[in-house]
Amino acid sequence: MSISSFVSLFLTTAALAAAAGPAPRVFGPSQVQEVYRVILDRDALLLESITDVIRQKGVQDGQVMITAGSVQECSYHFVTSVAAKPEDKFKTVKGPFEILGGGGIIADGQPHIHITLGDQDKASFGGHLENNCRVLYLAEVTIQKYSGPALTRKRNEQGVALIQPK
Repeated sequence: MSISSFVSLFLTTAALAAAAGPAPRVFGPSQVQEVYRVILDRDALLLESITDVIRQKGVQDGQVMITAGSVQECSYHFVTSVAAKPEDKFKTVKGPFEILGGGGIIADGQPHIHITLGDQDKASFGGHLENNCRVLYLAEVTIQKYSGPALTRKRNEQGVALIQPK
């Protein structure tokens, strides 16, 4: 390979890397230490119940997966602009909704969970799960407890809570 070809390849690679945005930050390695499978019955509060299990089981770092269920009322928030500082809208919906999926990371004992719901008209929506999301018939949740480097969340200049080593 000639020097000019090498320089051209290097510049192309650098340009592609710059266009791709910042490099990911990777934390770990961690191992699954314990797994808790949780069933929530009618009228249980989804986020509050998950938070209670996390506290009872001493989960400081881990993951939450909401794999099945339904809700009769749910509060969540979502972003409403692409500005550097997030602008959130909070919403509460009432009616029968299927839980299509949900999950998030537990850092420093605090879950950050997003949820997707589906309605009778086959529309889906969701966002960051808030308190006062009430189970309709059931909710199935898995909580994994990790061992490994501890994480916490700290807000950046724009007010976004990002995970980082504790």
